[in-house]
Amino acid sequence: MALHIQLSEDAEKEYNRAKMRGALSSFGAATALCLAFGLTLTFTVIYYAQDPPAEFLAYVPPAEDLPPRNQPTTPQLSSKAATPSNTVAPSVIVSTGAAPVAMAQIDIPMEDSEDDGLSIDIGIGLDTGLGEDLGDSGGGMGSSQESGSALRGTLYDLKQSKGGAPTKVAQGDKANANELYAVISGYLKNWSPSALARYYKAPTELYASNFFLPVANASLAPDAFSCKGKVKPAGWLVVYRGKVKAPVDATIRFVGTGDDFLAVRFNGKTVLEGGYRLPSRYSRENPGAVRISGAEGQAYRKAIREGKDRDHKGYEFIKYPGIDTWNDEKTEIGGLTAGAPVKVKEGSVYPIEIAITEEGGKFGFVLMWENMTDNPVMKDGKLQSGKKFYIFRTNFSAPTKEDTLKLIGPHAVKKDGKPMLEWPEFDPDSPIWVAVP
Repeated sequence: MALHIQLSEDAEKEYNRAKMRGALSSFGAATALCLAFGLTLTFTVIYYAQDPPAEFLAYVPPAEDLPPRNQPTTPQLSSKAATPSNTVAPSVIVSTGAAPVAMAQIDIPMEDSEDDGLSIDIGIGLDTGLGEDLGDSGGGMGSSQESGSALRGTLYDLKQSKGGAPTKVAQGDKANANELYAVISGYLKNWSPSALARYYKAPTELYASNFFLPVANASLAPDAFSCKGKVKPAGWLVVYRGKVKAPVDATIRFVGTGDDFLAVRFNGKTVLEGGYRLPSRYSRENPGAVRISGAEGQAYRKAIREGKDRDHKGYEFIKYPGIDTWNDEKTEIGGLTAGAPVKVKEGSVYPIEIAITEEGGKFGFVLMWENMTDNPVMKDGKLQSGKKFYIFRTNFSAPTKEDTLKLIGPHAVKKDGKPMLEWPEFDPDSPIWVAVP
């Protein structure tokens, strides 16, 4: 006999509610467990499953384990002698840990110039390993090969425009001196190439390292600048431009002359005018005042000696051995002209321009200099016994009479059937003004 117990209606409702609560609790617990597992898995993958990043350490093997090798030295830009850099062993890169890669340090010491004006202090010169690379060519009007240490020269024909039309300077096979020096006077006011822009310019430029060509026919210049036939041997102007490094720390002055005219602009100022004419004195009202020879020259020299010429303070006129013809004051140049003293700092770089012109006939020029601080050639207005000026040069070139006559060749000026030279002697140990690009 079976016994059946029938739940009451209230009891059955309570049982169903309890059953629902249990199902919901189980579902919530399962959901929470799944969410926790997912978060744990994500965290593990992101932060622990990735490969560690590559790290670098610089390893330098011992020098004795390296094969023998020659390490080139690096010249330093300095006004002092460069020292060879130490041999540096090659670095081996090993991927182990994060660290900076070691590199050799490069030191470039630079010194500020204390000079006023346009001077720049930069170390390029004999003491930085250039040595024989300075070259020893570039005499006369210069070389067409740009090499070594030299100034760049340009020839302008003031007798014709750049298109070939004759100008007021043209006067047959010669130049109109008044018009010629009117142009040059305008140019020397600020030495701007734009003042010569309207005139014919030779297609070839030359590179000169010394300025020592005592007496040749004026046809030498057009031939040298590859414009023979295009430019007649008169009324031309050659300008050499560049920058040079002073070889001394001293007060110096340029000494020289030109037939017909030579001028030097140094560090932005005209410091020397020499020759038959003084273009800076030119005026339309009194063109004869530019002459240095004759009565005008005598008056000019007197004003210089008495200190009354404000434009040429410190100038001197020197009767120099070896230029007997040029020493004549009445018909010739009256010797060499010493220009205005200037202070230079050894190793500093200065802009320089040298202008040479010829009216027609024979021409020549000489440019030297004097160290007034350490090696004065002049004392009390006179040459000291045995003293010679330095030749101005930018490399190892030193002209000789034999080489100069070969260079002049068919353009030589002859006297009594023999080639003629004015030859002022210079100090063979002349320091070098290294030309800086």
